[in-house]
Amino acid sequence: MSILMGLLSAICWGSTDFLAGSAARKIGVSKSLFFSQIFGLLLLSAIALYSYEPFSFSVENLSICIAASVCNLLAMVFLLKALAIGKAAIVAPIASLYGAITTILSLLSGNSLTSLTIFSLGLCVVGACLTSIPKSSDGKRESSASVIFAFLSSIMFGAGFWLQGEFAVHAFGVINALWVYYCTAVVILSSYLLVKKEFSAPPISILSLIFAISFFSLVGFFSLAYGAKLGHVAIVTVLSSLASGVTALLGFFILGERLSKLQTSGLMVIIAGVMLLKL
Repeated sequence: MSILMGLLSAICWGSTDFLAGSAARKIGVSKSLFFSQIFGLLLLSAIALYSYEPFSFSVENLSICIAASVCNLLAMVFLLKALAIGKAAIVAPIASLYGAITTILSLLSGNSLTSLTIFSLGLCVVGACLTSIPKSSDGKRESSASVIFAFLSSIMFGAGFWLQGEFAVHAFGVINALWVYYCTAVVILSSYLLVKKEFSAPPISILSLIFAISFFSLVGFFSLAYGAKLGHVAIVTVLSSLASGVTALLGFFILGERLSKLQTSGLMVIIAGVMLLKL
C-alpha cells in the first residue's frame, strides 16, 4: 500500500507541477498558490467534517506540525517561482531531490547509510548538475534563478516531508495534519497579499486551472501523508519524487520543451538515482 501511495503522489504532483507554472505566469506565484490553497482548505474541511480523526494534542506536536507546514509552504513558493521562469522539464527533476533530503534525515535519525544509498545520492547530485549547466536545443540557457529556486524547493520539501511523516501524521492523523498545513498556508499567504495590497480575485478564466492544481496537490499530499503513516517515510517520499518524470514527460509531449543530450542524460541520471534510493 505504501508503494501505491507513493506512486499516486508522484502522478498527482507531476500534474500539479506542470499546471502550476502556467498559473504562476498568469497571476503571480503568491496569488496562484493562495487560491489553490483556499480550494484545498475548503475541500479538506468538508472531508474532516464527515471523517473525524482523533488526535493527541500538545504544544510540541502542534509546533512540529506547523514547522512542517511552513517548510512545505516555502517549498511550494520556491517551486512555483522556478516553474514560472524556467522549463518544467529542468525544474522538476532538480526539485525532486527532496527524496534524497528526506532519506538522509531518516537515516540520520536512526537508520544506517548503505553504500547503495551513497551511490544513489551521488547520482542525484550529478544529474542535477547536468540538467542545470548546459544549453538546451533551442539555444537558450536555463535561468540560473530557476535552478536555485528548484534546489531550495527540494531542501524545504525534504525537511517538511520528514517532519510530517516522522512526527506530524502520527500525532495528529493524516487529515488533521494536512488541515494544519493548509490553514497555515492560507493565513501566511493572505497576510502577505494584504500587506502587499495584491489581494484580488483571480480571473474567472483560470478558476478551473487553479481548482485542478488544488485537487491534484491535495491528493498528492494525502497520498504521501497516508503512506508515511504506514511507517515507510523514506520509501513513500522517494517514490513520490518520481513526479519529476511525470512533469518532464508532460512538458515534452504537450509544451514541446526540448532538451540537449546532456540535459536529457541528467534527467535520466536523476530518475535512476531516485529509483535506486528506494531499494
